[in-house]
Amino acid sequence: MIGAQIAVRMPRRPACKSVLPQSCPLGSLWRGTVKLKEVRVSLKFRLTDIGTVPIGLPRNGDENLAVRGLTSSRLISSEIRYGLTPKGGKTEFPRFPSWTDAYSVGITLQDQRSDIVVGGKRFSHVRRKGETQLLYVSGVEYIEFNTPRHGVEILLPRSFMREMADDLEVPHVTHLGRSFCHVVDDPVLRTLALRIYPFFDAPETLDPLQADHFIWALGIYVCSHYGGLAARRPVTGGLSSWQERLAKDMIETSLIGGIGLTELAVLCHLRTSQFAHAFKRSTGVAPYQWLMQRRIARAKDLIRAAGRETSLADVAVACGFVDQSHLTRAFARAVGKTPGAWRTAVSTRAWL
Repeated sequence: MIGAQIAVRMPRRPACKSVLPQSCPLGSLWRGTVKLKEVRVSLKFRLTDIGTVPIGLPRNGDENLAVRGLTSSRLISSEIRYGLTPKGGKTEFPRFPSWTDAYSVGITLQDQRSDIVVGGKRFSHVRRKGETQLLYVSGVEYIEFNTPRHGVEILLPRSFMREMADDLEVPHVTHLGRSFCHVVDDPVLRTLALRIYPFFDAPETLDPLQADHFIWALGIYVCSHYGGLAARRPVTGGLSSWQERLAKDMIETSLIGGIGLTELAVLCHLRTSQFAHAFKRSTGVAPYQWLMQRRIARAKDLIRAAGRETSLADVAVACGFVDQSHLTRAFARAVGKTPGAWRTAVSTRAWL
């Protein structure tokens, strides 16, 4: 019976209508009153699911499945590990915002093999470390995890793809890749994935403005290279004096809690991509970099004024950092010294 097939009744999600609640836990059971479709899964596998996508895991395996989520502003992503830790370890169940009609951009962090049934067609392939899979995840019927795996998945909802096209004033993208499951070896996508990977360890340190910059950059790149997006735009100048002042003032008042890129663009009566380019042309840095510069500047002011009377943990919170370690990393990267070392140097100069 090892190679036998069994028919399992699984709900199939409509492509253009969400059947999910406002949030859904990854790894939870897939529920909803929708049309049922027979999915044939080998008896060698047991069914679970990740974000409502049916997953077949080896029935007799001792491997553990662990999923971590990372969401901020429009960014919806996950890190998936399977077969890298013994079964019985703690599995996380993050909750993601609801989504529908979306592609997944999956970057592989180790060699792995999968069998995927999507759009009525079966795809069986080996993905090498560093390769990217563009998958129409809303059309997936099930995925079999044949080997251990480790990768990062980033969701691109079609609604966001339409928003990008409207913002750039170009036609909408209708598809990504040459099929529902398209694998490419793209160093740019690999680099982008590695930029957000550290935030899975500290998701609270990912600022919404930085998340917006990331997902817009990733979305425009993927849609232009694999979806035929006409990303051409006229050369834009910088911000007007009132736009620059307003944007800087809004960033300054949002050091704690952050602010989204689209929100800043709306305040300046600009499209999101137009604002991002104009802001950098006017200031020399991206909006998120300006935000971090202002947080560091405020931290310096507080440290200089309060000396050792105020703890660095309090300084961190007052400047919009998550905690002292977040402040220390950002401060050292920008200044070349830790906040403690910088405070000592400032105090020494004051006594001379």
